[in-house]
Amino acid sequence: MSEKPYKRGITPRAKTFDWLARRFISFGGIGIIAAVLGIFVFVLSEAWPLFRSPEVTAEKTHQVAGPFAIGLDPYYQTAYAVGPQGVDLLRLDDGQVIRRERPAKLTGREVTAAQRMPNDVLALGTDDGHLLAARIRFQLDYSSGQRQVVPQFAVEHLIAVDPTGEPLVQVAFREGDDGRSVAAAITASGRLVVMMAEQQQGLLGPGERQARQYELTADFDDSTTRLSGSAELTVEASPKSEFAEVGKATQVLLDGRIRQLLVGTDQGQVYEWRLGGVEQAPAFVGHIAVSEVAVSAMGYALGEVSLVVGDAAGHVSTWFKVEENGQRSYRKIHAFVPHAAAVTHIAASVRDKQFLTADAEGTIALHHLTSEQTAFRLRDDSPVTALVFAPKADGFLALGQDGRLRRFALDHPHPEISTAVLFGSIWYEGYGSREYVWQSTGGTDEFEPKLSLVPLILGTAKGTFYALLFALPLAVLAAIYTAEFASPRVQTLVKPSVEVMASLPSVILGFLAGLWLAPLLESHLLGTLLLLPAVPTVVIAAAWGWQYAPEAWVRQVARVGEIYLLGAVTLLVAWLAYALGPVFEDLAFDGHFLRWLRQDAGVGYDQRNCLVVGFAMGFAVVPLIFTICEDALSSVPSHLRAGSLALGATPWQTAIKVVLPMALPGIFSAAMIGLGRAIGETMIVLMATGNTPIMDWNIFNGMRTISANIAVELPEAPHQGTLYRVLFLSGLLLFMATFFINSLAEIVRQRLRDKYNRL
Repeated sequence: MSEKPYKRGITPRAKTFDWLARRFISFGGIGIIAAVLGIFVFVLSEAWPLFRSPEVTAEKTHQVAGPFAIGLDPYYQTAYAVGPQGVDLLRLDDGQVIRRERPAKLTGREVTAAQRMPNDVLALGTDDGHLLAARIRFQLDYSSGQRQVVPQFAVEHLIAVDPTGEPLVQVAFREGDDGRSVAAAITASGRLVVMMAEQQQGLLGPGERQARQYELTADFDDSTTRLSGSAELTVEASPKSEFAEVGKATQVLLDGRIRQLLVGTDQGQVYEWRLGGVEQAPAFVGHIAVSEVAVSAMGYALGEVSLVVGDAAGHVSTWFKVEENGQRSYRKIHAFVPHAAAVTHIAASVRDKQFLTADAEGTIALHHLTSEQTAFRLRDDSPVTALVFAPKADGFLALGQDGRLRRFALDHPHPEISTAVLFGSIWYEGYGSREYVWQSTGGTDEFEPKLSLVPLILGTAKGTFYALLFALPLAVLAAIYTAEFASPRVQTLVKPSVEVMASLPSVILGFLAGLWLAPLLESHLLGTLLLLPAVPTVVIAAAWGWQYAPEAWVRQVARVGEIYLLGAVTLLVAWLAYALGPVFEDLAFDGHFLRWLRQDAGVGYDQRNCLVVGFAMGFAVVPLIFTICEDALSSVPSHLRAGSLALGATPWQTAIKVVLPMALPGIFSAAMIGLGRAIGETMIVLMATGNTPIMDWNIFNGMRTISANIAVELPEAPHQGTLYRVLFLSGLLLFMATFFINSLAEIVRQRLRDKYNRL
């Protein structure tokens, strides 16, 4: 039976499978690109709102009696305004007055000044030198099925601040939980008077309330050094002429702890007094020059650490105390975009470090303390006589000179973010200079978020550098030996063993590094440091001496494999380094190398540090680099080796001058893949370091990388909050850095391939 002749060509079935395979591969490639782009777009969309401009919307306007002070409840539903006869309580939705409070203690008196203090405490100054302290509480009523805010007004104290009965033009009042209170006021003639009161305690309960009045006007003429207690207080010299006129008080401010009284003057100075008990007169500390013109407004930012000062020329600046030469004195920290007219009002947010300023022409501006940014400037129709920030920082109220109360909605969810905050040095409250700091949370609501990404970027670069410093030479040299010099038996043993290392989970490596390796290195630090010069020196010396060994020894060892002898020498040197480490430590450092390192050398040491990370992360990176390098070296055509050897080159010369240049594109790719692996490593860094975001290249200190920071803080970050979005921004930076490195590596690899393919 004759066989059918074989027909050459592609069958329809093969064509169909070939078409499907091409389409499937193309779809897979496009899908990968789309997935990467989708991840990029998602991360970018989560980070982009950080840089969105604030939105301010003018809402309703109501006619009210003023014009001294205004306030509102936490739910932005009711407000109050202080006028010459008392306080009006009104609803913000329709402007209807709920109740007019006319305290009996104001009968025959007229309000001439008012100041809204924290916790809705009102200080009302009168035309006969009295100060009325009142409190407004907001109660919730759900009897109608909806939330209703019911304001309650209560008078607490009527204080005769100025016995001469002069009208008060500026007032401040604070009361502590212990019953101690301080009322400070500036009279119409510029006198500064203070009334201090304290609740005395008797054997059977509260006793009499003791009060004492002090006039501090004479202290404005004192610019010399004073003594208070046992500490000498130095007054910062004013840049003005020594013949400058004595200033008159224009602004008065008390802190929440009732320890400090600040007064601004028409000469651009701020005077400070320290407050003690009732029996102790306020101690004059000194004064500082904050402006060349009159101080027209003062206030505290949230936390009462930073002092906000506005002057008659429209300048706005913030000051806080900095320790210099063992003493603390106020120093100018931030300056903001100035107003065109005198700053008249400052209103701080009770939620964050934002604050509003208003000037004599009706312009309102929003600033942020940390970012040193002015978010917006809004021009009103009438000069502002009172200003208040909404408790949730989602709006503000402005009372104009025309009696109109204007309500504004504010959408500014991330005011603390700017390019300078993320990548520049910032002078934070309580710090002595500008620094790069990452500290996203604190123990109190007054905490100033510190969200600099520079320590994280430096930590990522630091961990990557030390990991590659350990892994790259070891992996490349091991690959060269395995591909070019090892026997087939050694190759079949070494390569699979190294590749198995790549399957070890990062969390296991981090666990071992943190709980086993870190204590081991701390107890044998000097021995570990001796390993670095000892092992390469002895191995090179042994290789040099091996060429002079008897041929009988060489042939005998060659049958077994030189690698085993080399391994034995390496282990012996490592053991000797660890054994001689304590001996050398006793001889050179009196048995306390770590103490010498910290105290004499001034080098910090943490148990979990970059040295541990270098070993642990290097152990994770070595298999990747080794495998790719070995494949690249093995892929070099054999006839090139044969030709080199035939021309008289030694195996080492052949490997270095022929094989290595041809495999250089693959080796470079291996290094870049190892770099990407080290940059993105999370668990090893998280468990093997102290995870502290510090700016330090010291190998004995820890660090915090971007990936570890995301793993630590993202689960606790409020959804779509500032920290949440900053973490996505850091992830975006990591994504872009990896993309840039890989793109650059591919370009270099292609050029190297084109170069050596011509050989």
